Amino acid sequence: MKVRVSRAYLLLTLMLGVTGILASVIYLYNYEAYIKLVNIFTHQFDLRVIVIAFDRAHSVLRLLESLNRADYENDNVKLEVWLDRSINGTVDQLTAQTAREFQFRHGAYDVIVHPRHVGIYGQWLSTWNPNINPLEIAVILEDDLEVSPLFYRYLKLVHLKYDHDPEINGFALQGLSIHHGVKTRQRFINYRDGQCVYLYPVLGTWGFSPSRKNWVRFLDWYAEARKTPDFKPDVPGNVATSWYNVLLAQGKSNTMWSIWHIHFAWKHNEYTLYPNFKDHQGLTTNWMEPGLHYKANRSRQSNPLLKTWKPECENMPALPARLDIDGNFSSPPILNS
Repeated sequence: MKVRVSRAYLLLTLMLGVTGILASVIYLYNYEAYIKLVNIFTHQFDLRVIVIAFDRAHSVLRLLESLNRADYENDNVKLEVWLDRSINGTVDQLTAQTAREFQFRHGAYDVIVHPRHVGIYGQWLSTWNPNINPLEIAVILEDDLEVSPLFYRYLKLVHLKYDHDPEINGFALQGLSIHHGVKTRQRFINYRDGQCVYLYPVLGTWGFSPSRKNWVRFLDWYAEARKTPDFKPDVPGNVATSWYNVLLAQGKSNTMWSIWHIHFAWKHNEYTLYPNFKDHQGLTTNWMEPGLHYKANRSRQSNPLLKTWKPECENMPALPARLDIDGNFSSPPILNS
């Protein structure tokens, strides 16, 4: 029996073959171009979930299983797991196998291995290309997190309501956040006013969904700022500055990418929108497992997950309460008429 192959199929096969060769060449000589090529032939998605991982197979599986339990409201979803290499260039095989064997039930799924070691900076700053689809929602999740089944419902709502606000640089998913002010004696922010969201001048890294335009500006600024060897992204009155300086003295400043975003937000008067649900329920929870920032395994969640969506969950004002670095209420800006 003869098998007929269409010209379109042959053309597609040729294109993919050429693309594969091109990717191999770029892989060897230009990392940034390689990352861009990974997403050239992407489809248009409503949501792109980016999981960044290294060598915690059990953590990755827990996060992926929670993503399978989430409600995506029949939207077009892409889930990507980005695996970093060790400094020596090796990939943790158990983590890679766990990710590759996982079956995502709600849309497209890819496991992408960085061609070289990129560290936490590269994982956060190179895995999402905000210029591919200006309409998609992206969220970046570190592998020690677990998501609420309602995380996407929340993200859709806040992006729809606040994406137009240039002051808001993104949307945190965590229900528990520490004070970053050097003067405050309270460890965690505990703002209660009946509203389900508030603004804070520091991003939350336990699940962060950037505002696209702000993220583009931040990436452009960072690309230039890092060219100055003696530039220090200090922020007055922010405890993150002292953390960074300690890491700098220890030769570990490459483990704290967030200080650059914190500095940029401070310089440009930007805020991150946080959820504000009862008992610190969040759209994510952190298991705080051993890694870059935690030494001991605490084996407990940082906060409960939001499991039930109630009408009051949509109590989101046009002008959310703004908190200063010490967690105190700050009056919203006066809008120009």
